[in-house]
Amino acid sequence: MSTIDEIKTALQALSPEVIEIEDDSDKHAGHAGNTGGGHYNLLIVSDAFTGLSLIKRHRLVFEHVDTLMKSKIHALSIQAKTPAEYQPQ
Repeated sequence: MSTIDEIKTALQALSPEVIEIEDDSDKHAGHAGNTGGGHYNLLIVSDAFTGLSLIKRHRLVFEHVDTLMKSKIHALSIQAKTPAEYQPQ
């Protein structure tokens, strides 16, 4: 299973309406401080974020990917939106 699939699986508990993950690792290969794991951009849309501040939304996401952060994810950029906030591109 790819890391992207593992991230998606871990975040299913938030019942996302939209989940998009971009692997940005190739742009960061070999930079200082990278001891392994990839760089990912995440867009997740879920009712679970309703009423939560930005920091609480990010904490909620990190709670679900915590084990992956220890080995497979070096950096995760998060856009966490409610369905009312989401405007498809």
